[in-house]
Amino acid sequence: MPEEPDPALFARFCTEILPEMLEMCEVPSPDAALVAEDISLRAEAVARMDQASQEIMAAPFYEESITHKPDEAPDWLKAITTLVIRNSQLEEMHANGPVAGGISPITEYGLAPLSHLLAARRRSPRPADVAHDPFADLPQAYPRAWACLEALRTCLDCGGGRMGYRSPGGPFPELPDVSEVIDADPADSADVHSDGFAAVVFSGIDPRFDQHAFDLLKTAAEEKGLLLALSSLSRISRNSRKLLRVLEFFLAHRARILTTNYLLTDKEVWVRRQELVKPNSRHPMKGFEVLSGLSGTHRKTVESWIAQVGNTLDAAQ
Repeated sequence: MPEEPDPALFARFCTEILPEMLEMCEVPSPDAALVAEDISLRAEAVARMDQASQEIMAAPFYEESITHKPDEAPDWLKAITTLVIRNSQLEEMHANGPVAGGISPITEYGLAPLSHLLAARRRSPRPADVAHDPFADLPQAYPRAWACLEALRTCLDCGGGRMGYRSPGGPFPELPDVSEVIDADPADSADVHSDGFAAVVFSGIDPRFDQHAFDLLKTAAEEKGLLLALSSLSRISRNSRKLLRVLEFFLAHRARILTTNYLLTDKEVWVRRQELVKPNSRHPMKGFEVLSGLSGTHRKTVESWIAQVGNTLDAAQ
């Protein structure tokens, strides 16, 4: 790699290397071109952000990306690579089967070229391009969610613990329209008792809502203080606009969101201290049962929820 940041490296990744890797996964050429175009667009959109905004957008995916390759890469760069590459149209190919085994090598190989693009754009910023920016206006559209993720980013940088924040005002979110709700097949392989959004098979970037997700939103609106537990925030969605929309709804209705390493509320966020635990989307309880690094309200909430799940399973047997 050259010493000076070279954005051409990422262009080559998108136009040459990525299509070849997708071809090896038996992805048709038109679909591969669509994926490459989307990743290029997403990368340029993220590169136009300031560093704080990049990390706020990537914060939901930080805990799942800590073990990604290469090992020596900065954790925030791994999370941003997940935001740009893993959460792109590549997810559609993953949901449909062809690239299931190619996700890891594609994201790993794309990290270094992406780092060059980000560094190059910091030195020579480009003007905003709202018409082709999938992340445009998210802070304004979802102010509660943005404030929460901003606090999460700060808490991660501080090594975990508690971070209070002031939730801003804003229009009170409504339930999705029925036209946005679709049926989806059950996910028999997942431990659905401990992962609120893992009960169905559904593309992670689809902007629509499966019936199970819609029911969770409805419950949050009817029952103040709902606790939603899921392995990681990406279980809500890999579509950032949808993820912030859902988070905005939960926070407005004072629901709490518990992940393997986070506890998010409308007033504070908690992050596991010391080493984060890799989320397990198929068996979320394995992560929740690791109590090291948890403290205060965070620890009590996890312990109470584990006991509740245990009681529910006992009653069902």
